[in-house]
Amino acid sequence: MIWLSIVSLVAGALLAQRFKIIALVPATLVVVVVAAGVGLAQIKGVWSILLMIAAASVGIQAGYFVGMLIQHGLSALFARFSDTTSARDPAR
Repeated sequence: MIWLSIVSLVAGALLAQRFKIIALVPATLVVVVVAAGVGLAQIKGVWSILLMIAAASVGIQAGYFVGMLIQHGLSALFARFSDTTSARDPAR
């Protein structure tokens, strides 16, 4: 279940780099189906499968928001340190 959580966190962060928030809904549904399939393949109990589904869906959503914060944080950091002044004289 730790691997599933790590993969869903990373997948959410990668989704945040390319897509808007609306992509999170289908991605969460896909993760729920995959987690249910993995749980059924391992012949776990119902509560274990539900816990796996919850961990995976929370992981992808948390990863998305962490990726979004990283993306906006890095862009704000680069904007602050970028040189916006020019060495040229604007009067010429």
